[in-house]
Amino acid sequence: MQFIQRLRRRLRSPSLDLRRLRGASQFLMRHVGLAGRARCAQTRDSHGHVGVLLVIETPQCIPVEARAEIQAYFRRKLSEFGELKGRSLSLLLRDRDDLGRAKRSASRSSSARIASLVAAANPGVDAAALADQVADKRQQVRQRLSERRQAREESGYVPLAPVTDVAPLAEL
Repeated sequence: MQFIQRLRRRLRSPSLDLRRLRGASQFLMRHVGLAGRARCAQTRDSHGHVGVLLVIETPQCIPVEARAEIQAYFRRKLSEFGELKGRSLSLLLRDRDDLGRAKRSASRSSSARIASLVAAANPGVDAAALADQVADKRQQVRQRLSERRQAREESGYVPLAPVTDVAPLAEL
């Protein structure tokens, strides 16, 4: 019997593992009185290590100071349940305030607005030097695009004709 159980564990699909992890996370959420929904996704870092991203969306308010402690709790309990299997866990909590800010955010924003927000958040950075760097990068991108267009024209590149031309159907 043990042999069959070990064989089953090896043959389980990653989607089944994620469903089991989500179920265990929902159990923990109910246990601590956290309402909402949980989603899991498999991640892979630059070194090829597999991890899990657990996203919890809740209509409740979660203090920012408590989020690290909640993440440690979920990591410890899911490891004790055997659901993590040595994988790293990243917990993303989206509470009532986060979800409200996302809905209220401006639907139209420009690069100038984003640049001004970043500059306001980082007052130690010289704005003029940063603006010069951005202008240089824009110029480099434009130059590369024009070089690519010119190389395409010189190579005789012709885009393919559409495969699905609309034409009258022959009568049978």
